[in-house]
Amino acid sequence: MSYRVEPLAASHDLDAFDCGHAALTHWLQQYARNATGQGTRTYLLVEGATGAVAGYFAIAPYLVERDTAPPGVGRGAPKRIPAILLAKLALRSDLHGQGLGAELLVYALTTIVTAARSAGGRVVVVDAVDSNAADFYRAHDFESSPTDPCRLIMKLTTTARALDLPWP
Repeated sequence: MSYRVEPLAASHDLDAFDCGHAALTHWLQQYARNATGQGTRTYLLVEGATGAVAGYFAIAPYLVERDTAPPGVGRGAPKRIPAILLAKLALRSDLHGQGLGAELLVYALTTIVTAARSAGGRVVVVDAVDSNAADFYRAHDFESSPTDPCRLIMKLTTTARALDLPWP
């Protein structure tokens, strides 16, 4: 099956999406369109043949307090570190276990690096919804905050290097 990533639009049907995590499903269906008007950007992973929503991610500008960052990330940084928040990332439940979550994360991080090259930023931040999600991000080189194991952070330089993207 082929997929494409596109910005959330009024024409997208979100009602059939279910990722198996009620809060993430509900956010997409009820709040994503409004959040776009408030500064968050939501992108959909769409099935090429049917246009069905297979997953999504949302990003927003953010600031991280230096003392909540892992030592290697916070060292030498300003008191408030400019960041991009990977606010949401979810894959439709029938697609779990096929490696698409990692692909969706690559799409999200590529979008973040591209945005940060224009707007600035030092780190990517994720607030994982649970310990399983935190493990997923740690497996992809995010580091846990010393103050919250479900807050994960990665330097944008590390992100760009892993994706073989130019930085800055």
